[in-house]
Amino acid sequence: MPSAKYYHKNPEFYKEQKKKWNSENKLSIAFYNYHYRNGIYSPLAYKQKYNKSVLVANWRNRKMDTIGYTWEEIYNIYINTKECFYCGVDFTDRKKNLDHDHKTNKIRGILCSSCNRQDVLKNID
Repeated sequence: MPSAKYYHKNPEFYKEQKKKWNSENKLSIAFYNYHYRNGIYSPLAYKQKYNKSVLVANWRNRKMDTIGYTWEEIYNIYINTKECFYCGVDFTDRKKNLDHDHKTNKIRGILCSSCNRQDVLKNID
């Protein structure tokens, strides 16, 4: 959603944009509403399920080598990791990244965004 500053300058544009998105995503909206009304998903559980499918799809598209694990196991490791494998910083303040070697595509660990950008595990294998 745009910030209030931009929304108030042109509210009709954003209303049109929302209508367009709603018309293109009717199935997703219906799926969410059905499960939410029937108590199958809370909003938090739905968000976690959606985030999981997006993360795993992105990892698969990068053709990462799972080194013998299933994607379900890798996701569970990712979710349950509380600190960076390299620097030990808690993930409450930083974003998690699934680190992998770009030459071999092997997964190396869960790093904070700072360590992942520095490529600290470059020479470790």
